[in-house]
Amino acid sequence: MHDLSSTGRLALAKLMAEHTLTDVPPHTLQLVAEGASGRCIMRCALPACSGIIGIYWTRERPDNASFLPAALGLRAAGVRVPEIYASREYDDGSGACLAEDLGERSLLSLRNASREERMDAYRSALRTMQSFHNVSPTWELQPPFDTELYSWEQRYFAEHLLGHHLHHSAATSFHTLPACRQIADFLSEQPRFPIHRDFQSQNVIIHNGEAFCIDFQGMRLGLPEYDVASLLYDPYVDLAQDEREKLLHALSELPGPPTHPLLLQACALQRLMQALGAFANIGYNLHRSWYLQLIPSGLRILRDLCASVPARSPAHPLAACIASVIS
Repeated sequence: MHDLSSTGRLALAKLMAEHTLTDVPPHTLQLVAEGASGRCIMRCALPACSGIIGIYWTRERPDNASFLPAALGLRAAGVRVPEIYASREYDDGSGACLAEDLGERSLLSLRNASREERMDAYRSALRTMQSFHNVSPTWELQPPFDTELYSWEQRYFAEHLLGHHLHHSAATSFHTLPACRQIADFLSEQPRFPIHRDFQSQNVIIHNGEAFCIDFQGMRLGLPEYDVASLLYDPYVDLAQDEREKLLHALSELPGPPTHPLLLQACALQRLMQALGAFANIGYNLHRSWYLQLIPSGLRILRDLCASVPARSPAHPLAACIASVIS
């Protein structure tokens, strides 16, 4: 991590100096975020760099290099994403860019705001989400959601949440259950659209009264309901059921294909399995204990969801299997 931030600071200081035509000593850059995915984000304390945020990435994860073309393509398509001011790609596969600084007023930061303020922000987020799903990408996306990716999410949940966190005996066999393969096949057969893949409260920033999305490097073809589930069944911000219903009604009034309730429930199961697997993996293996604090909220949402899936739903067998191992 230290090498990542040190290398990133030097690269971003040079890029900012070239862009602003002023001296930018590396020590004036402050680390905003540093992830396990080989990315770091920095701000500069100098007035000349106001309104700019620097992003540096390595080739540690294949989707890191997708951020820049996605940012440029989405912005050109009219989706609310940060503007890119300058960029550079290096021979070793790493890269850096200077982007519009949208601030830190995320949906997550509004979790304790008034209900009216939060709901207005979420409705704006839904409008941004809808525009995301309507783009026609001309750039290369990450591999699409298919049976293999849905199955990977199930194994990830089983290994890290069931195994490492709950120490459940089903950890090694859960992902082999027929119900898991059934829902993976069912979802992979549905029409696919461009989706964000991680459209949760931390990745939606309210800027000048409108919702912008960030961290879209994992963009790929999939089901719009997966993004809806990421936002409405988000362990970071535990929405009340009546809030979810109001937001789903607001979504139904927007142009575009309708959100299918049964697909939404199936996608919500998948998304929560992926998120809980990630919380356990990052919490234990990357020693970021804050993520472990999100697991109780995620499990509570998942239990409630499993209990609400009707018997007629294709997701019901999977919901029953999940309920049996997290009860």
